[in-house]
Amino acid sequence: MSWLLREDDVLAAVEERRPGWQTSIAGVVIIGRPGLVQTVTRSAAADLDTAWCVSTEIAADRGGFLVKRVSTLPARRCSLPRFGAGVLVVAPVGSFERWKLCVGDCLEVRGS
Repeated sequence: MSWLLREDDVLAAVEERRPGWQTSIAGVVIIGRPGLVQTVTRSAAADLDTAWCVSTEIAADRGGFLVKRVSTLPARRCSLPRFGAGVLVVAPVGSFERWKLCVGDCLEVRGS
């Protein structure tokens, strides 16, 4: 299992998802490019927290993600696609507020 960390603090478990997943999220989902998130056809239509991140180097031997933009995607909506380098981090609404996630934070994924 992989974990999402910020400065060695565990934020959530990273869930592995296939394209087209339509179930609720318990941890976080990391979506590579092109990144598109929608809450239109999800079976549990609910708001989602989304963070657009770009790759960065945390230490000489470890890479991570630098948060560039944080937003909430309301129910029954579709985000603009992200085609540039980077990833989207998606979590249940309220997660980013609880984690105090903000622009400029460095995130890292550790584990298998």
